[in-house]
Amino acid sequence: MKKDLKVFLAVSFIIPFIMDFLIYYCKLKGIGYDIYPLIQMFFPFLGAMAVMKSERKDILKLSIFKIYSLIVIINIFLGIFNLFNDDIINLLSSFLVLIGSVVTLILLLLMDKEKRVELSLNNPNIKITLVFCVYFIISYFLRGFISFAVEGKISDFIEILSADNLFKPIGFILTSFLVFLPFIGEEYGWRAYLTPRLNEIYGHKKALFISGFIWGIWHLPLNLFYYSESVLSSQILSIFNQIGFCIFLGIFLSYAYNRTGSIWTAVIIHLLNNNMAVIYSNTNSSNVIRNNHYDLKSTVTSIILAAIFYGIFIFSRYIKNEHMWQSSIYEDINSD
Repeated sequence: MKKDLKVFLAVSFIIPFIMDFLIYYCKLKGIGYDIYPLIQMFFPFLGAMAVMKSERKDILKLSIFKIYSLIVIINIFLGIFNLFNDDIINLLSSFLVLIGSVVTLILLLLMDKEKRVELSLNNPNIKITLVFCVYFIISYFLRGFISFAVEGKISDFIEILSADNLFKPIGFILTSFLVFLPFIGEEYGWRAYLTPRLNEIYGHKKALFISGFIWGIWHLPLNLFYYSESVLSSQILSIFNQIGFCIFLGIFLSYAYNRTGSIWTAVIIHLLNNNMAVIYSNTNSSNVIRNNHYDLKSTVTSIILAAIFYGIFIFSRYIKNEHMWQSSIYEDINSD
């Protein structure tokens, strides 16, 4: 394995995995633990930064990277203090992410255009990005409808889509764009670095499946202690569901990245994917993704639908044609 890949994986996995086991401790003690999945989302970007530092230390002198590093460090300390006062810490962390997102956006707008392109942070094509978002939203509801139909609960799905039930979640989803930092945290690592880097080494098919598997298994502690109920069969199925979904959604996100030439398209879709889950909740909170029951039928259905709606893009010329791939940030900084 290449040295840069080892550095990226070590940074992306080690501290998040250690911190995620605090979720188990918090569950036993009745302490709030929503802060830990949030912290984990920042580390793939940090892994990409570690790779860049090993190649070109001057890049990390940019203010945007300094601010990002500071937010990660503060969040880690907040994660530790969460063990003693979870209510105030969760609020502080949310406020920190909001402020960090706003500051990052301002720094990006002030950054030289060529530098943004070099760092794969260039602005997206708005029209094409909008098409991708519309496709994802439609596919999200279609997957939901089919999943409910398989369970014989179509009437429940129709009720969810009523105007009264949709009003609050839509407001929540729109305001969630103000806290985009955790989503660039993931996508910059998975799509701007890891997947194109693996493509440069192994070719597109292996790259997509290996990166999708890595992305899925990166969620392992969350599948065990956060997403699923504390039942072994449900936890195991949660892991399989996560890996399968990450492989196929990863194909779609890589296609979107290659097609638009901007990581922001993938960031927006990832943000929609995570936050649209509140449509199935009356609380507009993370409760909808916590302690869920996973059975074989729902897991198989989820993976098959992900393959149909997102895996199909593996046949696109923007995936099959190596020349249409965006180069990895590792390749970009070494080509200067």
